[in-house]
Amino acid sequence: MKDNILENALSIIDKNIRLDHKEITRKIYAETNYCDQDYNKFLAVISSGDLTLKDYIRKRRLYLAADELINNPDKSIVDISSEFGYSEQTAFTRAIKREFNKTPTEIRKNQKPVPDVRKILENHLANKSRLDSILDRFESDNLSNTDWDYFETFIHATDEYGFDTSTCCLISELSERLSVPFAHLLERCFDMMIDYNQYSEDYMTEKLDFMEEAGIESEDELKKLCHHYDCKWYELSFGKVQMYRLGIDSPEELTKIWNYYNCKWIMGEPYPITKQMVQDYRKKTK
Repeated sequence: MKDNILENALSIIDKNIRLDHKEITRKIYAETNYCDQDYNKFLAVISSGDLTLKDYIRKRRLYLAADELINNPDKSIVDISSEFGYSEQTAFTRAIKREFNKTPTEIRKNQKPVPDVRKILENHLANKSRLDSILDRFESDNLSNTDWDYFETFIHATDEYGFDTSTCCLISELSERLSVPFAHLLERCFDMMIDYNQYSEDYMTEKLDFMEEAGIESEDELKKLCHHYDCKWYELSFGKVQMYRLGIDSPEELTKIWNYYNCKWIMGEPYPITKQMVQDYRKKTK
């Protein structure tokens, strides 16, 4: 068991990768009796500081999502993003672009494998004598779990906002000094980053990529969508764009219409519903 402790954890992660981070770490603890902080310390040591558990899970999740994009071309990007735990496709697109320097659409078109963090980690595990030494220290200093709410906020900041670990730690320290809730300060920092970077080349490219993938034809239409939902462009989703165009009032109504017509995902098209279908549904269900 000692020699296979990390391999077991990696297998547990792969089997449960579509669950959220909290559930994955709880399953790891249930099956190995080691908590998230134990693995954070362990991975940081064997990777010379390059990886923590949350880094590994995030990178592995994105790798497997990219693999799904390549090997399942008929499955829509929005469906894959939801399957791998992203509440909005825009967040998924940002995470993929940040990790692999390509959008989901580019990865799907290129059909080339992306770097796999598990293979990188397994290279570290190849040095058995060093691994055994680390395992001895690891087993003699088993840590207990920390505050889950704080940890989840930390994970959300790395996954959704794209902040690295050092940035999150600095914001966490600042939140304690100012007596400001950690989650609130993270959100404000993200908003300030977007405001500051909105005229940069990378920002404009990401914005144009989103408009192209969502089928938004002009800046004017984008502004109308943002005004309608009272949000920034990066908070839009493909579902919201389709709902706006079809005149659907809420996600609940969309789900009812979708179920009424027994709609399916068709070749990546997210909502095979027309305005006429919406009108007919409303007439028949009054």
